[in-house]
Amino acid sequence: MLTYRPDKFERAFHLQDGAALWDFLRQPENRLRMETATYLGRPAIEPLSPALVQAFGNQVRDHQIRQMIGHMVRQIIEEGGYRLDRSGVRIRRRNNIFFSGSRYLAPDSA
Repeated sequence: MLTYRPDKFERAFHLQDGAALWDFLRQPENRLRMETATYLGRPAIEPLSPALVQAFGNQVRDHQIRQMIGHMVRQIIEEGGYRLDRSGVRIRRRNNIFFSGSRYLAPDSA
């Protein structure tokens, strides 16, 4: 079982119930969302926005919380064998809480 390493997000993790966010992101349907976005060449974090707002409300719009979520997503997706392709990929979808995110390559890609 993967344990989150908060690193520079230690304070935010404890102040904003980071454990609940971590558990939420690790749910099978959210992993599937991340993997599907990756397959489509999009940032893994992009499809998570609506579900995060629905589950946690507007607190997830906070800049540091969004950064921590991105940090969590990276640990989750890399655990699955994915590797970073490019960071800072712009997200243009309306009403998405994320402005950019990292794109990953599948384990079986060259």
